[in-house]
Amino acid sequence: MRRFPSLFPVGILLATAGVLLFSPGGAPGKAAIRYVGSSTVGKFIEEAAKVYPDAQFTINTKPESGGGETATAAGKTDLGGVAREVKEKILKAGVKKHLIGRDAIGVWVNRKNPVGSLTREQLKGIFTGKISNWKDVGGPDLAIHVYVVNPQSATRKVFRKVILGKARYAGKNLATVRPDKAVLDKVGADPQAIGQLSFALAVGHPAEAEVKKIAIGDQAASVANPDYPITRPLYLITKGEPVGPVADFIAWARSEGGQSIVKKYFVGVR
Repeated sequence: MRRFPSLFPVGILLATAGVLLFSPGGAPGKAAIRYVGSSTVGKFIEEAAKVYPDAQFTINTKPESGGGETATAAGKTDLGGVAREVKEKILKAGVKKHLIGRDAIGVWVNRKNPVGSLTREQLKGIFTGKISNWKDVGGPDLAIHVYVVNPQSATRKVFRKVILGKARYAGKNLATVRPDKAVLDKVGADPQAIGQLSFALAVGHPAEAEVKKIAIGDQAASVANPDYPITRPLYLITKGEPVGPVADFIAWARSEGGQSIVKKYFVGVR
């Protein structure tokens, strides 16, 4: 395997403006791989960086899936991440996609909320502002506070496609939250809240004990449930066919070793 000189001191972990630098192993001469894109796919990259022996990673999830597509198509990153189908115009620009798993998007409420399930129609009403009180869906007589992720996030787009159809997010109590995982901070601190977020981003989250994901109709909110309705593919993407250390990492991500990391949070492809 071809090696590249390390660009950063070994053992550094930086977290500024959504950019992380991982150097997990300690030996000099690791390949340097830049990642830009989805925070959901980024969760896998972060965990992989702790055990993958042959590279160190800079990880920027601030631009989310849309930014990952743009950066990859422009050749400004070694590896992109997209948590939905890759746009056709991006593929036509020479970008190649590599499926590593599937993510499930949860509907989250405060753990004190007695509501345990909502139908698709009820969710559509809540996220479009037509239903604004929990009493209308079997809960307490309190206003519903709706938290959605930022417009560049694939979570927001996939949720809209599955639940809202052609309708738009709306409502006087609707708020956009950045970064995506901060949705759980809001929901955990607000008994009247409801939000959207990947199952994976809740694992180990400080607010994990204060929230719960609810069923969609009669479908349990679990990655083990193949019929759970709000899912999306997870792709690593490259400008052209991957080569060198990037190709090696993608092959590892799809191998038994890489998939053992994927399956901690997502449905795998093996």
